[in-house]
This record gives sequence, structure tokens and C-alpha cells, in this order.
Amino acid sequence: MSRPILHKHHIIPKHAGGTDDPSNLIYLTVEEHAEAHKILFEQYGRWQDELAWKGLLKLVTHDEAMIRSMKPNLGKTFSDEHRMRISRSLKGHSVPEETRKKISDTRKQKNIKPVGYERTEEIRIKMSNSAKKRVKLLCSCGKLVDAANLARWHRSCS
Repeated sequence: MSRPILHKHHIIPKHAGGTDDPSNLIYLTVEEHAEAHKILFEQYGRWQDELAWKGLLKLVTHDEAMIRSMKPNLGKTFSDEHRMRISRSLKGHSVPEETRKKISDTRKQKNIKPVGYERTEEIRIKMSNSAKKRVKLLCSCGKLVDAANLARWHRSCS
């Protein structure tokens, strides 16, 4: 019989001020780890615990988790204390020139456009035609949305 894979879980999560001190760490199976974050989410309502719980159970994709983890910070202003904590956490984390060059080269290869770039009229027409072919469903909030986006963006409506 094989041993289950164990995850390291912070009793007080790092996003809630916990540390890597051994007294703050326990080892749990994936299911137990997910359940621990679900309980923390239900108790404190922190989005980080919700993403951890749903991510561990693969209820959200990695990409969706990344997008959702960035949303709470969009346009947010941080206190001086918080900015200092971020600054201290980044001290000593310099990116080597070789890595910077690799990132630059990758962006050039993929022809990554800056946010908000202009689309040609031909591309706009193709996107519009593609959108018209998608299956639409009526959400409980009353909006008509693409079936693919219903679960992603209207999960909390019902």
C-alpha cells in the first residue's frame, strides 16, 4: 500500500500573518488540506482560503485562480505599513540579467501586445462572428451570458 501524498499546511496561513515556524505547520492529505482551507474560508471569508480550497480540489483551474488572485488588488491603495512589508519581502530578490533577457526574448517571440492594443477591423469582425455562434444561457441574476462564462463569472449568482 502506497503512502498518501502529504501537503504542508500553515495553521495560521501566511496571508493571515502566519509564519514558517515548525509549530505553525502540519502535514495533511490533499483532501484534508482542502477541507482546512474551506473551514478557514467559511470562518473568516478570506478569498485566499477560498482559492486554496477550490484549487486543491480542482474546482477552479490554475489560470482562473491566478486571475482571481489578482482582482482584489486592482486599483487598491496600500497603507505605508503594507508597502513596507512588501518592500522587505522583496529585498535581496534581484532578477539576474540572464533571466531578464530570457523574459524579453520570450515576449518578443510570442509577439505579446501591451494591454489595450488596437485590433484591426478584420479581427473585430472575426471575434464578433465567433461570439454570435456561442451558446447563451440566462443566469439567475437575469443576464444572458456565454455558457462557457456562466460557471466562471456567475458562480455566486444562484
